[in-house]
Amino acid sequence: MRKIYIILLAIFLTFLVSCDAHYVEHPIIEERTIEETQKLIRKLQNSTVSLVGYIMEFEVSLGSGMIFKKEPTNNSHEYYYYVVTNQHVVEDMSHVDVVTSYGRVELGDIYAFGDGVNSEDIAIVRFISDFDYPVIPIIPYEDSSKQIQVTVGQTVFGIGTPLDTVYHNIVTDMGIIYEVSGQMITHSSNINPGNSGGPLFSYDGTFIGINTQRLEIVNGHKIDSIGDAIHANQVARMIRTRLNAIKPKLGIHILDSEAFLSTNYVKSFGEQAIGFDPNKKIPAITGVVIMDVNSTRPSYGLLERYDLIVSINGVRIYKGEDLTKAVGEIKVGNTYSFEVYRYNDSIKNFELLEIKVVIS
Repeated sequence: MRKIYIILLAIFLTFLVSCDAHYVEHPIIEERTIEETQKLIRKLQNSTVSLVGYIMEFEVSLGSGMIFKKEPTNNSHEYYYYVVTNQHVVEDMSHVDVVTSYGRVELGDIYAFGDGVNSEDIAIVRFISDFDYPVIPIIPYEDSSKQIQVTVGQTVFGIGTPLDTVYHNIVTDMGIIYEVSGQMITHSSNINPGNSGGPLFSYDGTFIGINTQRLEIVNGHKIDSIGDAIHANQVARMIRTRLNAIKPKLGIHILDSEAFLSTNYVKSFGEQAIGFDPNKKIPAITGVVIMDVNSTRPSYGLLERYDLIVSINGVRIYKGEDLTKAVGEIKVGNTYSFEVYRYNDSIKNFELLEIKVVIS
């Protein structure tokens, strides 16, 4: 994964059965024809996505993910889609573009995440679409009584997005499992930067893990074409943990106006920030800037990026801590009345708006 680390992140805020397992084994099968292999890969590629991470409007990361879950929204023509990836692919991002094999780009909300340590390096991106995307099941997530059994020597391959090949899901060369150690699978199917978060499959196309890192030094020796993946059984456990921890949120990313105006954006984001003038985004008034709005949360479509929040429910807002106190505990049914300054292009000036957000 490619990422730019910046001072801005330090002040970046987000409001964001126990039973015996049945093991799923993978018996040796006869070699497929070229046509059968191509058909399988095309099917798997259709559920594997590129994830392009952003802070505000600036691209800062690239990784991969897999659509594993689909559920209806209140709109009968749309669905929620859930993508599993690595925490380190999306951490500190304010939104991601989910780029699919169908030539569509969906706006992704970094919906569920944790501390990103070792085998807990799992996050979930959610997006809404009216397109009928196929889903790759994670067997131990669908049925906790079933566990994936993998063995040393088993043939595997991955799908992902190496750096500089965004919009393309590249199939890695076939490799074998070298070691299965607790929650990790070490294998020789080549992983490159950008493949992080992409799926690892057994030869028969069963999802067995999330590719996480390429190993270059082992016991002081340089090696080639060795990578680690988080075992599917652990991925399933972490998905449940992440989703069970979801709480109601406004779904806004904020920054104090003083910090927003004083940041050196070219230093932070490079050439893509040339010409970006924060003084043209907000008026010279103290408040809290909305850096982004999560696409699947209740504020989306109401509040907008670069809105300057100056009050909530009649309480004047100067800094992030004021906003936190004014919002209090966020519960379903709560209503928040925001006063925000927003640039109106038709009048070429900022205007003060009152916007109500109901938590659902």
